[in-house]
Amino acid sequence: MPNPKPRVLVLGSSGLTGKAIATKLDVVSDRVEVVRASRHLETIEQWRSQGRSAVHLDLDDARTFPTALKGIDRLFVMTGYTVAMTHQTKTITDAAADAGVGHIVHLGIFGNGRSTDPHFAWHELVERYIEGSGVPWTHLHPHMFMENLLSVFTLRDGRLPWPAGDKPTGWIAGEDLTAVAAKVLTEGADAHAGKGYWMSTDVLNGAQAAAILSEALGRTVPADVMTPDDMLQAVSKGLVGMPTFMESNYARSTLEWLQQTYDGRMDYSAVATSTVEEILGRPPMHLTEWAFRHRDALLAAGTFGAQSSGG
Repeated sequence: MPNPKPRVLVLGSSGLTGKAIATKLDVVSDRVEVVRASRHLETIEQWRSQGRSAVHLDLDDARTFPTALKGIDRLFVMTGYTVAMTHQTKTITDAAADAGVGHIVHLGIFGNGRSTDPHFAWHELVERYIEGSGVPWTHLHPHMFMENLLSVFTLRDGRLPWPAGDKPTGWIAGEDLTAVAAKVLTEGADAHAGKGYWMSTDVLNGAQAAAILSEALGRTVPADVMTPDDMLQAVSKGLVGMPTFMESNYARSTLEWLQQTYDGRMDYSAVATSTVEEILGRPPMHLTEWAFRHRDALLAAGTFGAQSSGG
C-alpha cells in the first residue's frame, strides 16, 4: 500500500495569507492534503460542504487543539496582531509536539535575533520556543508586505504617508510569501527543517515607493514624509487612526518599529535577499509589478479628493 499523503493543517485559513496558502496547496493535492482551520463553526461547515477538509481550532482555547491536530503531519502557524500571539504559539507548539506533528512552519518577522522592538521580540521568543520543542521547524521571515499599501499605508488625499523620514525598508509581495510557504509545506521537513528564510525583494523609502505608485496609477503620488513623532501626534489628535485589526499593544509596537527604522536601529534589515528566487526558481515580484496588478485596489483603498487622474 502506498504511504498516505501528508496532511497539512493551515492556521488562519480564512484570512488573506492563510487562505492563499491553502489555495496553493489545493493545486498540489496529489502530494499533500490541506486541512483548513477556523474558530468559526459556520466557516468550517461551508468548507466541508465544498468537499474540503476542515477542523475547528481556536487559538484562544487550547481544548480545541488535540482533536484538530489528530493525524496532522505538518502545521503552518500564524497568529493575529496581538500580544496573545505569545501564549497562542506556545500552547499550539506544545500540542503539536504531543500530537506527533512532524514539521512546524512558522510565520515570523524580518529580525536579527536580538530585536528590541516588542512585536519583533515576541516573534523571536516563540521561534526559540518552537526550536526547543523537539518538532522539526522552519521559520519564514518576510519583510514589510506590499499589501500594507492597501491597509496600513493607504493613500491619503492622493499622497503616500511615510512616517520614517527618508529611511527605506524591505518589501515583499504576499504572493511570493504564500508561494514560498506552500512550497515548504509541500516538501516538508526533509528539505526544509532547521532553516530560516528571509524574504525582502525591494529596498525602498517612501519617496521611491511613491514614484513607483505614480507610474502604476497614472497620476502623481507624492510621498507625505514625516517622522514617527509626527505620526504619533497625528494619532493622538485623532487625525490618523491605527489599524483596526491590531490590538493596542501591537499597534504601539509598530510605532516603535517606525522609530527604530527612523533612528537607524533597523539599518541591518535594509537589504534585499534572493530567497524567493532560490526556493521558487523564478524571479520575485517587485513593487512595480505588484502595483500594476493591484491598481484598482490601490485606487479603491486610497482617498484622492478632487485630484484628477493623469495620462
